[in-house]
Amino acid sequence: MPIRCPIQSPENAELLLAWCARKLDPETSALLERHIEHCPECRAFADQQRAVWEALDAWEAAPVSEDFDVRLFQRIGHEPQAKRRGVVSSWLRFRVPVAAASLLLAAVLLLRSPHPLGAPDERVGISEVENAEMALEDIEMLRTLGLMARGDAPAPPRM
Repeated sequence: MPIRCPIQSPENAELLLAWCARKLDPETSALLERHIEHCPECRAFADQQRAVWEALDAWEAAPVSEDFDVRLFQRIGHEPQAKRRGVVSSWLRFRVPVAAASLLLAAVLLLRSPHPLGAPDERVGISEVENAEMALEDIEMLRTLGLMARGDAPAPPRM
């Protein structure tokens, strides 16, 4: 079964890289080698990959100096201060205008509101007595939840 050219078919593109890295099974590798013999584009790609692998195999890392760790930790110790100053100034530069605009918008909305704060809303139709009863029920519920959180709660009434 011949394979489609890896350079021209996206589904086989990884095959060529895997072949260059010698990660293919022998059967697929043999099929790809036959294709590379007849395809100049794949042969050129394989030659370039082979050159890269050979260069990586021949490369040797430069030795690390004795005081590398000391210099690295000194540099790390100085960077957070510089970055912190930059973060704070950018934070202030962005947030102060947004906060000022938000306060201005809130002031405009409060001044244009048809009902000033604290004025009862007649549309709801709840009397003061009903409001007081609901508030007392809410306080009792919060007190019970507080006792439950501490573990001193009485057993809840059964209905």
